[in-house]
Amino acid sequence: MFTVKAAFVWGCLFLCCPVKACDSFDDLIGAKSQGDINIGGIFPIHGYLEYDNPRNKPDAAKCKAFDTQRFIWLQSMIHTIELINNSPLLPGIKLGYEIYDTCTDATRAAKIAMKFLSKTNSSEHCLEVRCDYVNYLPIVKAVVGEAYSELSIPIARIFNVALMPQISFASSAATLSDKLRFVSFLRTIPSDIHQTKALAEFIRESRWNWIGIIATDDDYGKSAMADFISHAQEFDICIAFQELISIFVGSKQHDEAIHALVSKIEAIPNANVLILFAKSQVVVKVLKEIVWRNVTKTWIASDAWSISSAVASVPNIDKVGNIFGLSFKNGDIPGFPEHLRNLKAGPGAVNKFIEEYMQLHFTCSDESHNDTMTSNSGLKNYSLSNSLKPASFHACTKVNESIEDINDSYLVQNIERGGTYATYLAVQSIAHALRNLLKCHEGTCQKTFNFAPWQLLEALKEVNFTEGGKPFYFDKSGDAVNGYDIIKWIVNNGAIQFKTVGEYNVLDRKIYIYDKTIKNITEAVFSNCSVSCKPGQRKISNSSQTCCYDCVPCAEGYYSVDWDMNNCLRCSIDQWSDAGSSVCINKTTEFFKWNDGFAIVLMVFACLGVILIIVIAIMVTLKLNTPPVKSIGGKFCYVILIALFLSFVSTVFFIGEPTSYGCYIRQPLFGINFTICVSWILIKSFKIILAFKFDPVDRQKMMRLYKPIPILLICNAIQVIICTLWLTLKGPRFVTSYEIPKITLLKCEEGSNVAFGVMLGYIAVLAIFCFLLAFMGRKVPDIYKEAKFITFSMLIYLIVWISFVPVYINTDDQYLPAVEVVAILASNYGILGCHFLPKCYIVYFRKNTNTRTGIMHHLSIHHQNTANHTQGSALGESLWTINSNGPAAQ
Repeated sequence: MFTVKAAFVWGCLFLCCPVKACDSFDDLIGAKSQGDINIGGIFPIHGYLEYDNPRNKPDAAKCKAFDTQRFIWLQSMIHTIELINNSPLLPGIKLGYEIYDTCTDATRAAKIAMKFLSKTNSSEHCLEVRCDYVNYLPIVKAVVGEAYSELSIPIARIFNVALMPQISFASSAATLSDKLRFVSFLRTIPSDIHQTKALAEFIRESRWNWIGIIATDDDYGKSAMADFISHAQEFDICIAFQELISIFVGSKQHDEAIHALVSKIEAIPNANVLILFAKSQVVVKVLKEIVWRNVTKTWIASDAWSISSAVASVPNIDKVGNIFGLSFKNGDIPGFPEHLRNLKAGPGAVNKFIEEYMQLHFTCSDESHNDTMTSNSGLKNYSLSNSLKPASFHACTKVNESIEDINDSYLVQNIERGGTYATYLAVQSIAHALRNLLKCHEGTCQKTFNFAPWQLLEALKEVNFTEGGKPFYFDKSGDAVNGYDIIKWIVNNGAIQFKTVGEYNVLDRKIYIYDKTIKNITEAVFSNCSVSCKPGQRKISNSSQTCCYDCVPCAEGYYSVDWDMNNCLRCSIDQWSDAGSSVCINKTTEFFKWNDGFAIVLMVFACLGVILIIVIAIMVTLKLNTPPVKSIGGKFCYVILIALFLSFVSTVFFIGEPTSYGCYIRQPLFGINFTICVSWILIKSFKIILAFKFDPVDRQKMMRLYKPIPILLICNAIQVIICTLWLTLKGPRFVTSYEIPKITLLKCEEGSNVAFGVMLGYIAVLAIFCFLLAFMGRKVPDIYKEAKFITFSMLIYLIVWISFVPVYINTDDQYLPAVEVVAILASNYGILGCHFLPKCYIVYFRKNTNTRTGIMHHLSIHHQNTANHTQGSALGESLWTINSNGPAAQ
């Protein structure tokens, strides 16, 4: 609410009583019809005011440049009021109107606003200075207008005095949505904030990111440019250049500025899409220069000229390139073409604009050739229909041409339904608000007309009605939410047509393209600082502009699914991608399969080992009492054969898909059983040394240590303890490994590598002792060459497992188990080949060494050159005794 001081200032500045500053103001009324409730209208029917030059006194000025399109807007308001008066919407109530021409001048618009705020329809009364205006009743209840934002802004501030509802049909500046400053301002079009958002969205959808912006240097142009740049930054759209150009056309300086502008357009590489926030006169100048220089670009039009007939009439306009634009949502006004065909003021009405229009066309005055001239305010223009073929605006009558023919061929064909329909909606919204305010129902309304404008304003905010099958209402900012049409200029039969190819919905803020060919058109236009990075690539910025960059392929294991991605995305743990991929593929699940050729070979050797053990067991059983069999342990060799059998069986758990149980049992199964074998070999090595130790004292000491069964139990007990601790604290387990590219590896993890190493190391320590003892007895005259075979078998074991360690560490794929299987098989075959097979060979193929006589003969030959023949005989007896009694001999 205004304070007393503020109200006093307003009164002093404008129409303070009792000064009669408006005695002749009624002479400026352009159209008038008295009703029960009057609606004001403010339209820029003329383009500018012509003053005496120089203007040295505040005298009256003459309006110049009658604009036919704005005249059509005005007729839309009058026709809509007549429709409502002839409809049951407001039964028993007649709406009137009082319409003025601002001549596109802000000062004149302010005077008109003050006139509307006077109390009666008499120039003897004026705006009173009050503490408040709650009960103030001006001559009109609401005002339709103005078209241009620059004019709507000052009159909206004036209407704030009494909260007079002002409904604009074309002023779209974003600042007018500020309800703190423009409390009573409403509009039947969206705010420019939506337009710039829609333009940025359209450019993003078209994959352009290097854009030029041209705007007029007025409030509208600067605001639109700033809003668009803000939205463009959200979408990573870069501005190649931005230029402001004067709204005052015709001067030499203006022409030079346009020449410089077009030169800059030509000089910027790759900026092939340009947005123009400008009125049609400026656009005409720019595009004429573009045509003359034969420059081809893609142009994005704001709603100020997106369906401008003046711009469409530029010669060779089709050579400038593609033109897209935004237009306000259109609709049809019932009976409006018939209204234009029969232009006349109604009963008791005055319409000076019709008289001027007729005079211009019948006299063919110079002004009739300029009737498309728009204001020099540089603000928002209007919209045409969604597919309008522009006609010439030179509308002089021909010989014998009637008024109806003029109107039919000219006015009707040039109805710009964007602006006219928005005017229609403005009047309809007032009527529906009045219906709610006056509680009209069942054919009657309350005939109480002494309500204040602010009460109607409250009703307008709650308006919600259906028009053209779509709901209409004002949002909390007083803006309509009916969106925009996306327009494409096309050439048809040599003339420009404006084709609706899509729309922008302000509610969900999304672009919808209906014409599928538009995508092909936009894709053919390159307007990017750099070539777009394809899916499978990412951007690396090489300048301060985020749109200027290089493209590099995504690394292995990464991908990008969209164009111009800043970063590649990492594939999920079970997927993989090659370098430069746009998708991830599932990894191949791998393990050491049974059908693998290597696995088959290993299993053949394992089975062969099992068969050999069975054959050896049978042979041992048949020749159990022979010296060679007794030398390998006699009945105890069954324990060794079972241990070797289980060691061969352990290889089964290394092949095939791993399981938790298989991972848990396979290493201890091999380790414990092979420890039994090595412990047995250790006992044999000790026995050989003991058999040929002739010093009685040493021999007696060694005989006390030679306890085969305790040695075997102790050695294996230690290994059992090692394996038990391993399995209990951190044993082997089944895991799924994703570390190998392209492969999901199913494997057994050893749990504690230290425990695994201790288990193998313990066997290696026993093997080293065996090797050392056997090496000490390498020259013993052993008929069965036990020491040599023990040495050789332990060398095999040590070499195999020493080689196994680096191979095992550096192998991490499905063949890792195969490495250990090879080591196990080699170790097992070393035992079989060095300890069992030679004895079997002697038993069945060298029977002469399988008797007491044969052994004695062999030793006699060995010592025939020895002086102590008795020592040779004693050695023979000792060897026979050891070999005959097996590992338990003392």
